[in-house]
Amino acid sequence: SVTGLILNALLLYAIRRFSGANLGSYKYLLTIFSLVDLFLIVLHVTVQPMWYKKQNISTFPKIIDQNLFEKVTTMYVGFQSVPFTLLSIHFLYRYWSVRRPHLIPLFSNKSFVVFLASLTVGELFSWHFLCLYTSSGHDASNATAAVVAKYESIYGKHIENAWIVMDNWPDGTFDVTLFTITVLMDVIMLTNLVVASSFAILTFMHIRQSYKTAARASELQQKLLLALCAQAAIPCLFVYTPFLFCINAPFVGIPGAWIPDISAPLMSFFPAWDAAIILLLFTDYR
Repeated sequence: SVTGLILNALLLYAIRRFSGANLGSYKYLLTIFSLVDLFLIVLHVTVQPMWYKKQNISTFPKIIDQNLFEKVTTMYVGFQSVPFTLLSIHFLYRYWSVRRPHLIPLFSNKSFVVFLASLTVGELFSWHFLCLYTSSGHDASNATAAVVAKYESIYGKHIENAWIVMDNWPDGTFDVTLFTITVLMDVIMLTNLVVASSFAILTFMHIRQSYKTAARASELQQKLLLALCAQAAIPCLFVYTPFLFCINAPFVGIPGAWIPDISAPLMSFFPAWDAAIILLLFTDYR
């Protein structure tokens, strides 16, 4: 966490001090991303999340302080979606910069910025309410009791509040509600991945095929896109992979209790590596 704070603070300084004219308004997107990373670091330290998996039971990260309740936990999970929405916006910017440069001024248009912000906040609250709904409409008290007892046996603390429990097969029966929530979460994550990947592929293709792009400008666009792809790989590895496994594995009975154990540390690595990738790959900041 300390490393993440230092690297993101250094990145903010580098963006402000060393960004060349060639980056244009893209530096503002980098600034937003870095600020979000700083917020996620503080949130992670405050929440101290933990995943738990037992057979067909899984939990979302709980909050260590039992005075904070499950709505706060669901908001924490919701905030993990923000970097992925921003990545899609970044790839859209890169695509427009080479294919539709006349649309780039939209990123300075208040109405368009509000629209993009609405998409980001909308996805955040979609995750929030989906997580919140996992604990309504059915009794998960037995599963919660098992989680509480397991946590207490390991850490010596009895914490009942703030767990988001998904008992996928209560008493061996199929839970339609949790199945629907699982599918919707997968759709949201995969939609972001498909959108970002599509813009990346289209941008690569246009850079390679366009005869109008000067060699130097083409090289710059490719470097920026490669840096963004590397930046995108970090949350995919440290956030998407743990989420996809922890949400889906218990439902289909896939073993591997050690993955939830390392999920929280993996998620805490993301903001630091995100800043490190930008500092290392963007020539202006090296």
